[in-house]
This record gives sequence, structure tokens and C-alpha cells, in this order.
Amino acid sequence: MHFESGLKVDLIVRKSSEFRQIEFARRKAVTFGGIRTWIVSCEDLILSKLAWALDSNSELQRRDIKQLLAGAVDLHYIRQWAPKLGVTSLLIELMP
Repeated sequence: MHFESGLKVDLIVRKSSEFRQIEFARRKAVTFGGIRTWIVSCEDLILSKLAWALDSNSELQRRDIKQLLAGAVDLHYIRQWAPKLGVTSLLIELMP
């Protein structure tokens, strides 16, 4: 957490599952404050949040997912991975 700017960064260690390897390959290069780094794609963030929400029943994750789904996302990709990750029912529930 950078207190002056309010910027918060979550670092998550990549696991070795097929999804996590593809998620890592799909990451996007960005530059913040002159520093080049990588961020997860919106679609992979949605899928991860679906899994977290399913495990934790977190209202915060559900709200985040709804907001992310309201934007321009590749629904075909999300729908392709949802059954493999066991999150299809939650995805359907949270779709706009």
C-alpha cells in the first residue's frame, strides 16, 4: 500500500493449474508512476473473484464481479472457463 497515492497492490503467487498458467500468459503490461509491471486481465480477475466469492460468500467479491461484468469483457472466454472452475451458477446469478 502506497499511502501518499492510495495505490494498493495485491501480489498473488501463481499456482500450477492450467487456468492459472493461462491467466499468467494473458496478463497485461502497464506502467504506473514510471514503473512497468503486469496486471491480470479483466476476464481472469472476474473468474478468480467468482472462485473467491464461492469459497467465502463475500459480498464485496460479488459486488466487484457485478461491476466488472458491466464493462466490456470477453464473455465467451469467461463462459468457457466457468464450468471448469465450478463457478457457472454464481456467474449466472451475478450476470447483469
